[in-house]
Order: sequence, then C-alpha cells, then structure tokens
Amino acid sequence: MNFYGKITEQNLQEILENVYKKGQETENISVLELIEDIKQQFMSYTTK
Repeated sequence: MNFYGKITEQNLQEILENVYKKGQETENISVLELIEDIKQQFMSYTTK
C-alpha cells in the first residue's frame, strides 16, 4: 500500500495525538491494541 501520497503531515500528527491520548487515558492498554488503532486511523485517511 502507498500511504505517502494520501497521508498529510497534519493527518499524521492527528493520528499520533489520538494514540497518545488513548495511551494516557487507558490504564492497561496493549501494544497490539495501539497498533491496531493506528492501522485503522491510517486506513480511514487513505480511503477519503
């Protein structure tokens, strides 16, 4: 998959902020859950 043409710097910043917030708000979160969340966010931006 080619994300580079579809993900802007602002989109990437939003994804990172969302992941950071989720990590701060959730006491016990697994790395796999965070990775899945990042993947879903990337997919949502590439299908717009």
